[in-house]
Amino acid sequence: MRPNYNKLTGYDASEGALYILFCAALALHPKAPRLLAVDNFDQALNPRLAMSLTTALCRWNRQLNVDRQWLLTAHSPAVLDGLTLDDDTVRLFAVDRDGNGHTVVRRIDIAKALSLRPDDTWTLSRMWMSGLLGAVPNV
Repeated sequence: MRPNYNKLTGYDASEGALYILFCAALALHPKAPRLLAVDNFDQALNPRLAMSLTTALCRWNRQLNVDRQWLLTAHSPAVLDGLTLDDDTVRLFAVDRDGNGHTVVRRIDIAKALSLRPDDTWTLSRMWMSGLLGAVPNV
């Protein structure tokens, strides 16, 4: 790069890169709030990057051993494959609407869900896309 043009700013970063920096700052800052809610945290991210960010958030929260809770919503199935569901502090919920339009939230029993798989090659993302976990519109 030419010397006058070799500095990058936040204006030069992609929206996805800014989301990653935002989540990393929240996860790693010692004075971040104890309850964090990020809607569509996978927005503007490549599916593999969304999966990696999910794994990193789980790892940071566990390694830092802070009393911090995350509430994340996502629309990318790849996010599910990044969850460390063998860690009991990581929970997965399905959010649906009932026949009256009311919101219904239920925790997904991972052991039960995995027992419903046709075979061991089915990932959580595939199970979600197939409707085995719920939280998908009936189209």
